[in-house]
Amino acid sequence: MSAPAAAPPSAPSARPPAARKVLMQLLVGNQLQQAVHVAARLGIADLLAGGPRTAEELAREAGADPGALRRLLRALAAFGVFAEEAGGRWALTPAAELLRAGQPGSMRAFALWSGGVSYRVFGALEHSVRTGEPAFDRLFGAEFFEYLAAHPEDGAVFDEMMSWNTAPLAPLVAARGFAGTETVVDVGGGRGELVAGLLRAHPGMRGVLFDHPRVGPRAAAWLQAVGVADRCRVVCGDMLESVPPGGDAYLLKSVLHGLDDEAAARVLRNCRRAVRGGGRLLLVEFVLPPGNDPFPGKLMDLLMLVGGRGRERTGEEFRSLLAGAGFLLADLVPTPYGLSVIEAGPA
Repeated sequence: MSAPAAAPPSAPSARPPAARKVLMQLLVGNQLQQAVHVAARLGIADLLAGGPRTAEELAREAGADPGALRRLLRALAAFGVFAEEAGGRWALTPAAELLRAGQPGSMRAFALWSGGVSYRVFGALEHSVRTGEPAFDRLFGAEFFEYLAAHPEDGAVFDEMMSWNTAPLAPLVAARGFAGTETVVDVGGGRGELVAGLLRAHPGMRGVLFDHPRVGPRAAAWLQAVGVADRCRVVCGDMLESVPPGGDAYLLKSVLHGLDDEAAARVLRNCRRAVRGGGRLLLVEFVLPPGNDPFPGKLMDLLMLVGGRGRERTGEEFRSLLAGAGFLLADLVPTPYGLSVIEAGPA
């Protein structure tokens, strides 16, 4: 008896349409990202702040080709970013408003970063998956923070994006309860959104913002602008070597995810040596959940893979990492922004 003939491959039309739609959306995601990135680079949202304008008017001021710009706006309007009105005039939408520079909650820096440096390094994801090594160093010829120091324009965009990401978390961290806390040390605090939020919420508290010398001047200016510079020192240094001693609380937001386990443990041990007796440690990080559900930390984990030697971690991995540095995990509270507040005390 002859063997049964192999079943022919299913025709595209026979495959589940929902699965095709999902995969199609994923495959064109880079095109949408670049369209938003270019609109942000050209400053189109700012040019429309005074009201609707034609593509010709926008192109003159943005330094673009009118026909090409019209095509860009048409594509973005199909996804709710800008809208075409009567007479060929283009207007802002709620999504496009978020691309305006200098506005509260502006996502312009995110658009610039994700479609610029991040876009380039994600294009080399295969290298990192095959080798386990960061693609960033290979592409840019420098470690991530060395690159930012050598390219201040990109560094400023990155800092602004991190500030946008951090600002909404300040009230949540401040509400964790800091009675009796005299001094909080924000390790790797960037411009200082978190420590400034804590100081505004707790007028009797003093702060120390500790970060790389690259961000020191910008942090000092920000703390002055928000009115807490008289209660917050800016100290620059290398957290892998030491952190400022004597704090009652040490705060690290999105710091450990950029470090491998060995480096993360060093930073935590430095905090353990520095914290006053009975003090506390607060981490703000993604905590990877089990299962297949979407979670922003899962894609961030790939960014850590291509960008350096860090990684996102599970709750149990944080517990183990903390224990190895002399801390006992006391609480883990998710926030509406995907990140969690992890609280620990000396073991």
